[in-house]
Amino acid sequence: MDSIKSILNADEIILPSSPAYAKETLVWSAHKHQRPQLVARPASVESLSRLLIALNDTDLEFAIRCGGCGNSSSKDVVITLSAFAGFKFISASETVIIGAGQVWEEVDRKLEEAAPGYAIVSARCSYVGVGGGTLQGGLGWLSSEYGLATSEEPDLLWALRDGGGNFVVVSAFKVKVYKYSSSIYSGMIMYPREALSALATEIPKFIERCKDPKLAMHFYCFDLYQGAFIGKLPQPGVAIFVEKGFKWALNIAGAQDMTRAMTFREKWFNDLLGSDPSLSAGTFVLVEMMQKPAFHSIKSDTDTAWPHTKWQQVLQLGTGALQDSSPETHALAVKCLADAPDMILGVGNWSQADILLRDFESFHEPEKMFGKNSAKMKRVKQKVDPKGRLKGAYSLI
Repeated sequence: MDSIKSILNADEIILPSSPAYAKETLVWSAHKHQRPQLVARPASVESLSRLLIALNDTDLEFAIRCGGCGNSSSKDVVITLSAFAGFKFISASETVIIGAGQVWEEVDRKLEEAAPGYAIVSARCSYVGVGGGTLQGGLGWLSSEYGLATSEEPDLLWALRDGGGNFVVVSAFKVKVYKYSSSIYSGMIMYPREALSALATEIPKFIERCKDPKLAMHFYCFDLYQGAFIGKLPQPGVAIFVEKGFKWALNIAGAQDMTRAMTFREKWFNDLLGSDPSLSAGTFVLVEMMQKPAFHSIKSDTDTAWPHTKWQQVLQLGTGALQDSSPETHALAVKCLADAPDMILGVGNWSQADILLRDFESFHEPEKMFGKNSAKMKRVKQKVDPKGRLKGAYSLI
């Protein structure tokens, strides 16, 4: 460890006693925080390169961290890319060069200041990191029009396209931006319990007839009370997050704009919270209505590392409890996630190739996610990282 510290400048070293340590080691799931001995914050590509070369010749475990929305952690060293926060708008090519260590909120703000009237295929949540979010596909609000954020290149860049961070460390991206209105109609709609039957009828009809890529809707099932925090039993509910084009939804009897939620009984969700109410702290069901270009903008399933799903919509499931939860609660949460696709979609109606890399869990198998592309990914990995030192969400060696 001392040899690693010796190649870094003093302001590139963050120790557990440092004020910045908590922020630079934060992970999405508390149980995956490995409390590294050292956080390295290289200030330049040259410093980053020296650090990676040195770590490659040690037995120290290390992980690369961008925005922190994921679970990148290590018991020895975490390399944070937060110093890579550059931004440059190139008007001639309508592109931007952005540092990989930022979160999308920073990029969106800089783009608005530097190039009003342009938008980028960023993540839908402002706290998602540029590096991790892009390498794991880059699903954003504009994906229904322009597809995922990744772009087509041969060999190594092919593997990086939806393949995650197992191959190299990316310090910056050059990304296309698009002329776009800065005025977006969006919000939530709330319904009384009596409207549930009408919603169940109208939402599938809307999905079938909607062809406008600028329209999006999220159907969100979660615990309205957040019972784990306030000592109450969970109360399942639904929020519908919408954008312009939802007159049909507002015409349903009892609809109110800027809503919070409505009552909705969803079996997987209710069964899980019924088994262990403490899981209300982090359990949700999110159905994201996307347009076809989001996952079907490539010409072939070999154009990118991840062959892309056959589906058009996204079903996102989450489970979680407070940090001091029992091992039994954790095991139940993991098991319910693993069993959920069969329970909700039916056995044989889905495959691991339908899973977005961002949602990879320990019970998933990389070979099944990447299918026939797995062999090429392994060859690229062997070429650029023969010791298998770069660790992503999954292992190819």
